[in-house]
Amino acid sequence: MRLLAPIALIAFGMPVHAQDAEALAEKMLTALGGRAAWAATTNTVNDSQQNWDGDPSVLRAVITMDFERPRFRIESRGEGLHVIRVIDGDKSWRMTRDGKISAVPPELFADELKWYRGHVYRTLHRIAKRDPVIKLAVGKEGRLEVFEGETRIAWYLLDRANQPYRYGANEDDAGSLFGPWDAEKSGIRHPVYVTRTDGKWRAMLKRLEVNVSLDEALFARP
Repeated sequence: MRLLAPIALIAFGMPVHAQDAEALAEKMLTALGGRAAWAATTNTVNDSQQNWDGDPSVLRAVITMDFERPRFRIESRGEGLHVIRVIDGDKSWRMTRDGKISAVPPELFADELKWYRGHVYRTLHRIAKRDPVIKLAVGKEGRLEVFEGETRIAWYLLDRANQPYRYGANEDDAGSLFGPWDAEKSGIRHPVYVTRTDGKWRAMLKRLEVNVSLDEALFARP
């Protein structure tokens, strides 16, 4: 029997822990609507109410996320506040609290691309379509970890229903907590809320759209 493990490794071409990660990913995707549905998801529009410890304390944020290229738009409104941020290569721009429109500063642009790289829902899409750029592993506490090269870009901790109840990106080892994945659109499941572990930022889903037509005008600088 001791010979079976090495033979299996040669036969299947991957270490046991990688096989475990693939199995874990399959369970997760199945619990979230299925691999095919997530692989076919090329963009989402996430409209949420956000409560946080900033000013104003209640925001309405709409995030339009393109899964196929590093492009997204975030528009936030609150009492006395209307800000927009668009990341789209050298066409990136933002509208700040004072209503001024300008290019996105290089440091912020780099941070936004890093956030995009480990984005929770886009990463599910990449896992589902078996993106060759990423690899999977099982980390501490049984987390499903996602890597680009040697860099961990995201991790998911699953509940007994195989749905993520905790997720983190990049160096974040604490992560955020997810409510039930009870929202459903075009075959995929989405959490009804997300919260930081300290409770100082919470987002409640109000509307979800999937695979919409992404008009270039949506990302264009005014």
